[in-house]
This record gives sequence, C-alpha cells and structure tokens, in this order.
Amino acid sequence: MKIGVKSPGYAAATMAMVVALSACASVDMEQRLQKLEDRAAIEQLIFGEYPRALDGRDWKAYAATFAREGVLVQGTQETKGPAAIEEQFSRPRTPPTPSAAAAVPATGAAPPREAPIASKHVISNFKIISLTPDRAETTAYWETVSTRSTGTVIAGAGHYNDTLIKEDGQWKFLRREIVNPSRGPAPATAAAAPASPAAPAP
Repeated sequence: MKIGVKSPGYAAATMAMVVALSACASVDMEQRLQKLEDRAAIEQLIFGEYPRALDGRDWKAYAATFAREGVLVQGTQETKGPAAIEEQFSRPRTPPTPSAAAAVPATGAAPPREAPIASKHVISNFKIISLTPDRAETTAYWETVSTRSTGTVIAGAGHYNDTLIKEDGQWKFLRREIVNPSRGPAPATAAAAPASPAAPAP
C-alpha cells in the first residue's frame, strides 16, 4: 500500500488556513469581550454612578455623567453641557412662601406634606436597544423612594430614554430624557433623564 506524501505547498496552504481561522476566532473573541465590557460600563453608569450622584446631591459628579455635548431633557426643558447641568442643579432654591390663608389650614384639612427624610432612586427593567463600539440606545424604569416619619412611599415613577456615546474611553450620556407621567406628556423626541431640578428624579 502506497502512502502519498503531501507537497510542501499543500502543507504551507494548510498552515496558512489554520493561522487565518485562528486570527478570525481571536478577533471575534476580542469583539465579544469588548461588547461585554461596554455593557458592564453602561450598566455601572446607569445603575451606579448616576443615581448615587443624584441621591448624594453631588452635582459635579452628576454632571460628569454627561458628554461634552450631552443634553438633559426634563419635560420641555433641555440643558446642554456638563457645566450648565451642574449650575442648574447647584442653584439655590427658595421655597415658596405660603399665603396667610394657606398658612392656617382649614378645619379638617390634611396637614402640610412633610419633607422626606431621605430619597433614593431605584432603576429597573433596563434594556439595551442598540449597541455599537461607540454608541448605544437604552431605556429603563425609575422610581423615587422617599422615607418620612410616617413611613416609606413611592414618590414618583417614570422611565428614561437614553443615547450614550463613548467619549475619551468612557461611556457618557449624549442625551438623557426623564419621562415623568405625573408631569404631563413627554416630548416627541424621547431620551431618558432625571426629574425636575427642584426634585430630581433618578
């Protein structure tokens, strides 16, 4: 029985094919790993950095979650850029002065609403709509959980529509719209954001 001997050219071609397949597999694996890393970074931004800055009223850290051209949408109001966003939330707010009539509640009227001792923002039902190496579209639900001396209640709820970009290697909000049903219909162009500056949402 005669055993054929493969030519050097055949061996070289086979080796080249093996190397090419290995390279393709390596590139595919790198892309898969990068996608997982991007998803983890986006989740850290949405579930961690943003709500913690909001609850801690750390407006510098809050504004830093937005890209240089980032826009925060709250109802019909849009604020563009981290500096403007930080300034908007840092601005002192004077509580409205009640009228003399309002200062004395009518008999049987409910007592004035107590300011919350603490509020936390809870994010859920997160979904990535699209994800590329440098851009993502996501949405998520938010709830504001407020604790008062009388107990803990859900003070507000809605959802976010987000457009994110990778800027200087970090994922940031290019557009975040806070959709808050209790404050009327959302604008036609949706993208999620927090509640109003006076009472920020998640």
